[in-house]
Amino acid sequence: MSCVRFLLQQGIQPLVFDTREAPPQAAQLAELDADIELHCGSLDLGVLLACDLLVVSPGLDLRMPALQMARDAGIPLVGDTDIFAQYAKAPVLGITGSNGKSTVTQLTGDLLAAAGKKVAVGGNIGVPMLDILAADVDVYVLELSSFQLDTMHDLELHAGALLNISDDHLDRYYSREAYAASKQRIYQKAGQGIWNREQRSTAPQRLPLAQQLSFGSDVSEQERPGLFGLSEDVQAPAIEFAGQQLLRADELQLAGLHNLLNAQAALALVHSLGIEFSAPVLECLRQFRGLPHRCELVAESAGVRWVNDSKATNIGAAEAAIQGLRPLVKGKLILIAGGDGKGADFSTFKDALRLVDELIVLGRDGARIAQHHKVVTAVKDLREAVQVAAAKAIPESTVLLAPACASLDMFSNYQERGERFKAAVEAQVAEVAHG
Repeated sequence: MSCVRFLLQQGIQPLVFDTREAPPQAAQLAELDADIELHCGSLDLGVLLACDLLVVSPGLDLRMPALQMARDAGIPLVGDTDIFAQYAKAPVLGITGSNGKSTVTQLTGDLLAAAGKKVAVGGNIGVPMLDILAADVDVYVLELSSFQLDTMHDLELHAGALLNISDDHLDRYYSREAYAASKQRIYQKAGQGIWNREQRSTAPQRLPLAQQLSFGSDVSEQERPGLFGLSEDVQAPAIEFAGQQLLRADELQLAGLHNLLNAQAALALVHSLGIEFSAPVLECLRQFRGLPHRCELVAESAGVRWVNDSKATNIGAAEAAIQGLRPLVKGKLILIAGGDGKGADFSTFKDALRLVDELIVLGRDGARIAQHHKVVTAVKDLREAVQVAAAKAIPESTVLLAPACASLDMFSNYQERGERFKAAVEAQVAEVAHG
């Protein structure tokens, strides 16, 4: 819809295809332009091959036979990034990775705003990038999914960050290597590459070291790429820049080691623009509370912390949450997991599950996760999961919802799953309070 709106504004009337028989926004499409031609259901190859250009939604698999035939016929397949590239006049920062993209995108935007820049934030974070194009923008900050990168050819990024790579979307890629190669596309026309020293696979393969910045859990260095890191003090680690301490971890609202890496990535993106780490920028980082459904503290009651990480829709995200929180939990760490596993191999989840004291599973692939832990309770829904967790918790425990799965087997999206969890927790806490 964003692409259609934008093209109409440029005086271009596109043909519109939707592979669903009854697209949910067909009425809104007709309101935009009553004469617009809409083709529903299976893609009509005859009509498709008569097109000059195909703007493909990230929701469509490029391996679809009709799209492959169009590509073989020489018709370019692009995404909204290539349209955006033609109109964006300010520097663009791009962020991708299996986990943490939205947090780093939002934090980078907030830090730049604190530095006095007029920032526009969009992309996969929920605001289509064509909707944020404006003449008075100083910097664009875009979250880019692997699906968006697959159709990105023309966008020149001032800096691109690849946060991490873990198994995800293997239902859309032929192999892990193909998925990793898709993520590496963030660097194809980037002036600077920002990567994670914890995973060498995130490093740019063709950018010179002088155009790289890296971050990690080890100490920082005086020269590029390793300017960002953590101090050696295990009890109270601090984020460092070129050997200088910027902020202690305990000054931040964000919890967990993974968020210390996310914070470094955002600082590196800001640094790529030559912006100083002034007092307002560092204060903004101190106050940043993160995004809903991402390691979000829901409640602390009867000595038990309830954490909503519904956005952990893959194994890597759930691992990051478990590993980030485990050192902070003195009681039990109780994990609620399960849902639509998207074809993932849950044997890779074993090491992280060893850090969990009790496992509660639900959803389509709950049983596949359950076979990798010794102490498991299967439940039918989140309300029961919360009740079971409350019964098993001891003082100084943390109950973590980090499903390691998509939500679509039981919910409309991860947000609904997170809201249901929060409602169940609030009900449980109220019940305990009223005896």
